[in-house]
Amino acid sequence: MVATRKWVSFRQAPLVTVAHLHEVERDVLDSPENRAAALRALVYATIALMVVALTAQRSFFPHPHWTFRIFRSSFWHLIHQRDLYAQYAGQDYFKYSPTAALLFAPFAVPRFAIGLLLWNAFNAIALILAVRCLVGRRNVALAMLLTIPELYNALQASQSNALVAALIVFAFVALENDRQLRGCLAIAAGVAIKIFPVAALSFAIFHPRRLRAAVVFTLCTAVLAALPLTVTSPSMLLAQYDWWYRIEMTDALARGDSVMFVLHQLFRVSGPNWPVQLVGVAVLLLPLIHRDRWVDVRFRRAFLASLLVFVVIFNHQAERQSFVIAAVGVAIWFVEAPRDYLRLGLVLASLAGFRAAGYLPVWLAMQCELHGLPLPFARRPVRPSLAGDGVQSLRPAGGE
Repeated sequence: MVATRKWVSFRQAPLVTVAHLHEVERDVLDSPENRAAALRALVYATIALMVVALTAQRSFFPHPHWTFRIFRSSFWHLIHQRDLYAQYAGQDYFKYSPTAALLFAPFAVPRFAIGLLLWNAFNAIALILAVRCLVGRRNVALAMLLTIPELYNALQASQSNALVAALIVFAFVALENDRQLRGCLAIAAGVAIKIFPVAALSFAIFHPRRLRAAVVFTLCTAVLAALPLTVTSPSMLLAQYDWWYRIEMTDALARGDSVMFVLHQLFRVSGPNWPVQLVGVAVLLLPLIHRDRWVDVRFRRAFLASLLVFVVIFNHQAERQSFVIAAVGVAIWFVEAPRDYLRLGLVLASLAGFRAAGYLPVWLAMQCELHGLPLPFARRPVRPSLAGDGVQSLRPAGGE
């Protein structure tokens, strides 16, 4: 009988071990870290598939007024001493700086499909890296998931808006870590593409050596502005900048998909855009009167989120593809705070396709929170915030 009992025990031991291993494996797979990793992989795979699919769509079924064709042509027009801002057959106007035309070289030299794939991938990867630098690995999947609908619109049109959003976020992170040269260079690069990223220079307000930041930004801008001299003459470059200024002025009275357009549609508000834009600037900057809150990294991040939305909804040249910038701001705002149903509803409304009309309520909610005012009816939490996994070990705003 003893031998039999020993035999049974010997046969049962491996069964207990295997069951235990299955239990441990289930616990590991169900851990929050592994679920977050699986979600990240799914989001990254979705974006990669989107990049490849949209590249194939635009390579084999191109639209006659399609953006990437204009970008490619701008580089060749620059080096061949032609007017960048003239209208060429089958194309819309080029509206970026001469420096941007030069920097399109890596995407203009390869064959069309390869250049397009590189351009779309560059925009998507830059945005992912920027968001991850800010919110950390645990929150990047959720932030990018909220951004995907607008990112799709931007990539389908081969626009640079995802890259512009990434540069603004990179600038914020660099300045938070007292890397003024990197931060100012990112802002200057954004200005070389579209003028409004200059608003990101306001991030320097939170940190010491503000005058130094202004000087560094001026030098970076001057260097980038002069960069086309490597392929063109000084007189031609001056002419290009003059033509650029003139074409920018032709859109001064446009309303785009902005707050000004919403006001015009609802209340038939006409006239120049600058009064409404000036009010928007005042509302954006008013929370900065709370100087005691500048040292709080959550306040500074909330201001970043607000600025990302502001530069789109008050931009008279805003279009459908521009709203990926605003979506990044909304995503940062959502993942950086406790979740409640009102906050979730505002985020979903912003992604519903109403453009400025959808993003204006969430921007006003951001401004209320920047003033320390709680959102009304925000009482039922959906889940706790995951804030704290990003760049939280930043230098204090009041010292070196």
